[in-house]
Amino acid sequence: MPTFVVSAAAQTPTVLRRWASGNRTLVPLAVLDGQILFSGDKTLGRIDPESAAPVWNVLHKLSSDAVYRPRATGQSVIAGGQRELGAWQFDDGQPRWLHQAHIQVGTPFVTPERTYVGDGHELLAISNSTGAIDWRFAGTPDTLASYAPTVAGDTVFFGPGNGLLYALNKADGSLKWQLDDSQEWQYIRQMYVSGKVLVAGTYTELLYGIAIDTGKILWKFKAGNFINSHHVAGDAAYLWSPTGWIYALDAARGKVRWRHQTTRYGNRAANWGHMMAELVTFEDKLYCLDMNQVLHVLALDDGRELLRIPFAHDLRPTVSPLKDSRAVMASESGEVQLVQW
Repeated sequence: MPTFVVSAAAQTPTVLRRWASGNRTLVPLAVLDGQILFSGDKTLGRIDPESAAPVWNVLHKLSSDAVYRPRATGQSVIAGGQRELGAWQFDDGQPRWLHQAHIQVGTPFVTPERTYVGDGHELLAISNSTGAIDWRFAGTPDTLASYAPTVAGDTVFFGPGNGLLYALNKADGSLKWQLDDSQEWQYIRQMYVSGKVLVAGTYTELLYGIAIDTGKILWKFKAGNFINSHHVAGDAAYLWSPTGWIYALDAARGKVRWRHQTTRYGNRAANWGHMMAELVTFEDKLYCLDMNQVLHVLALDDGRELLRIPFAHDLRPTVSPLKDSRAVMASESGEVQLVQW
């Protein structure tokens, strides 16, 4: 397989615009149709990268810090923390509804019609237009449902942390099938769908490929250590392992297409920092922001490092690539920045 360890040339970024968010700490940013959504301990806002001022920036009035990346769908922006989840108007930021946690709100998954989110021991399907609960799935009495479900077609996939993966009918929450692989996993941290395959990252060193129709395990990939996060785009899955490799896998078969070494033991000068930021794909490139404040840009086809972009100040673990060699970043001081290289 192609294996790369050579460092690419570095290029210094230029900050084109800065926006004060009104937050001490920002959660990961979101992009929808070129618009940037941000949230943090105080405010929720929307930015047009071509404008000097935010389109809107409002106090979210949550009783705790926002901790989840805002999600946009239709006319709503869905955001919140562990005590509440709410919807705000996409156009002007006016509040629409607020769901108060029964126990603790988990990470949401948003579709055009509904938001699917864990609250305590239940999975809720919440109407995006009204905030009403359309249905509940209460199959996890001994587990807090903290991690995000995902949706494909008419099925909601839910892995709350009791060693089970549930496939639920999207219309009413009824159970289609369940998979018990609790001897291999405790809970599923992230799920993405590629074609007919659910790519699931577990709280072990295993990444799974599971048939969405039947729950059959199609493949397992052993990353060699805990998988912080993974990303699926098209027919490929990408992940970073703390053993020091970025992998690109065929999502249908679990076979390695290429790998790029980020840690060369005995040669610290060439090492990347650890990665807390999620991997991001844009056009034909993979973007990897490490904890040394360096943004690495890899080619999607073979994993070659095309460019590395060092930043002179501390960044939050989030990167939103845009056209024309630009990206939107978030600083540790609560500032949103448009950069170019």
